[in-house]
Amino acid sequence: MENKEAINFVKRSLNIGDYGYTLRKYIKPDIWDAVLFSELQNLTVERMTDFNYSRCFSYYILEDLELKNPFFSEKATNEIMDRGYIEFISLKISAISPFFYLERAMYSKGKEKLELAHIKKFRNSLLEKEMVRIQNKLEQHDLFRIDPSELKVKLPNIPLEDYEVDQVTYFSYLFE
Repeated sequence: MENKEAINFVKRSLNIGDYGYTLRKYIKPDIWDAVLFSELQNLTVERMTDFNYSRCFSYYILEDLELKNPFFSEKATNEIMDRGYIEFISLKISAISPFFYLERAMYSKGKEKLELAHIKKFRNSLLEKEMVRIQNKLEQHDLFRIDPSELKVKLPNIPLEDYEVDQVTYFSYLFE
């Protein structure tokens, strides 16, 4: 039901135009931080939100490995490579609609770099518990969890930053 509503939202909003300026000018990228992460213990939050290129609040909630360097730095990548993996929750909250998605993910050691993998279950039980808590919090704020796989239907002739015109989907429109 939520996915059908998400598709209908995209169809209606295509007539409105771009949200970029409004999001950059009037929305604070940390607006969800206090709601979602005030009770967080022994996990690290990396805010990925950048309204220059997206229409969503985006977070990685990571195992707290006490990395000595910032998460996306080359030195942190080397620390994770030495360990072999790092699990995290990927959270995206649409800034233009009442939808969100949560995903279990992991960066694991590849031949020369970290490789992203989607996983079914965390090794770290704290991440699993936190994922349930975050979902409940968002649903209390009247947001609806969607299944990204059902929103991979292409939207023809809709331009989006960093997407070829023939690669834009309902999902990318909501969470670009």
